[in-house]
Amino acid sequence: MVGMERTAAQTAFAEFLNDRSLNAQQMRFVEMVIDQLTARGVMKDSALYEAPFSQLHTGGPDELFAGKESVVDSLFATLGAVHSGLSSVASG
Repeated sequence: MVGMERTAAQTAFAEFLNDRSLNAQQMRFVEMVIDQLTARGVMKDSALYEAPFSQLHTGGPDELFAGKESVVDSLFATLGAVHSGLSSVASG
Protein backbone atom coordinates (compact mmCIF):
# COMPACT_ATOMS: atom_id res chain seq x y z
CA MET A 1 0.00 0.00 0.00
CA VAL A 2 1.51 3.29 -1.09
CA GLY A 3 -1.18 5.90 -0.49
CA MET A 4 -3.23 6.86 2.50
CA GLU A 5 -6.88 5.86 2.66
CA ARG A 6 -8.94 8.71 1.24
CA THR A 7 -11.36 8.74 4.18
CA ALA A 8 -8.43 8.99 6.61
CA ALA A 9 -6.97 11.93 4.66
CA GLN A 10 -10.38 13.62 4.53
CA THR A 11 -10.82 13.11 8.27
CA ALA A 12 -7.39 14.61 8.97
CA PHE A 13 -8.27 17.69 6.91
CA ALA A 14 -11.96 17.89 7.90
CA GLU A 15 -11.37 21.22 9.67
CA PHE A 16 -10.44 22.77 6.32
CA LEU A 17 -13.08 20.96 4.29
CA ASN A 18 -15.73 22.36 6.65
CA ASP A 19 -14.29 25.89 6.78
CA ARG A 20 -16.88 28.04 5.02
CA SER A 21 -14.53 31.04 5.02
CA LEU A 22 -12.28 29.45 2.39
CA ASN A 23 -12.85 30.40 -1.23
CA ALA A 24 -13.11 27.86 -4.07
CA GLN A 25 -9.40 28.08 -4.93
CA GLN A 26 -8.38 27.56 -1.31
CA MET A 27 -10.74 24.58 -1.00
CA ARG A 28 -9.24 23.12 -4.17
CA PHE A 29 -5.78 23.45 -2.60
CA VAL A 30 -6.92 21.40 0.42
CA GLU A 31 -8.51 18.81 -1.88
CA MET A 32 -5.24 18.58 -3.81
CA VAL A 33 -3.36 17.87 -0.56
CA ILE A 34 -5.83 15.05 0.12
CA ASP A 35 -5.38 13.76 -3.45
CA GLN A 36 -1.59 13.72 -3.04
CA LEU A 37 -1.78 11.92 0.30
CA THR A 38 -4.19 9.40 -1.16
CA ALA A 39 -1.87 8.73 -4.08
CA ARG A 40 1.49 8.82 -2.27
CA GLY A 41 0.86 8.53 1.46
CA VAL A 42 3.33 11.24 2.37
CA MET A 43 4.50 14.54 0.99
CA LYS A 44 7.06 17.10 2.04
CA ASP A 45 5.97 20.57 3.11
CA SER A 46 8.00 21.98 0.22
CA ALA A 47 5.69 20.17 -2.23
CA LEU A 48 3.01 22.73 -1.38
CA TYR A 49 5.08 25.32 -3.25
CA GLU A 50 5.53 23.16 -6.37
CA ALA A 51 3.28 21.86 -9.15
CA PRO A 52 0.43 21.03 -9.09
CA PHE A 53 -0.12 23.39 -6.12
CA SER A 54 1.73 26.28 -7.76
CA GLN A 55 -0.81 26.17 -10.58
CA LEU A 56 -3.39 27.57 -8.14
CA HIS A 57 -1.09 30.38 -6.99
CA THR A 58 2.56 30.89 -7.84
CA GLY A 59 3.14 32.38 -4.36
CA GLY A 60 2.32 29.09 -2.69
CA PRO A 61 -0.01 28.60 0.24
CA ASP A 62 1.27 31.74 1.99
CA GLU A 63 -0.11 33.98 -0.74
CA LEU A 64 -3.09 31.80 -1.66
CA PHE A 65 -4.26 32.04 1.96
CA ALA A 66 -3.13 35.68 2.43
CA GLY A 67 -4.73 37.13 5.54
CA LYS A 68 -5.40 33.65 6.88
CA GLU A 69 -2.01 32.82 8.35
CA SER A 70 -3.59 30.60 10.99
CA VAL A 71 -5.03 28.45 8.21
CA VAL A 72 -1.58 28.06 6.63
CA ASP A 73 -0.07 27.19 10.02
CA SER A 74 -2.84 24.65 10.62
CA LEU A 75 -2.32 23.11 7.17
CA PHE A 76 1.37 22.54 7.88
CA ALA A 77 0.61 21.26 11.40
CA THR A 78 -2.00 18.83 10.07
CA LEU A 79 0.37 17.61 7.38
CA GLY A 80 3.03 17.07 10.06
CA ALA A 81 0.56 15.20 12.25
CA VAL A 82 -0.41 12.97 9.32
CA HIS A 83 3.26 12.16 8.72
CA SER A 84 3.82 11.46 12.43
CA GLY A 85 0.81 9.19 12.51
CA LEU A 86 1.92 7.29 9.44
CA SER A 87 5.47 6.83 10.70
CA SER A 88 4.23 5.55 14.07
CA VAL A 89 1.92 3.08 12.28
CA ALA A 90 4.78 1.94 10.03
CA SER A 91 7.14 1.44 12.93
CA GLY A 92 4.54 -0.13 15.19
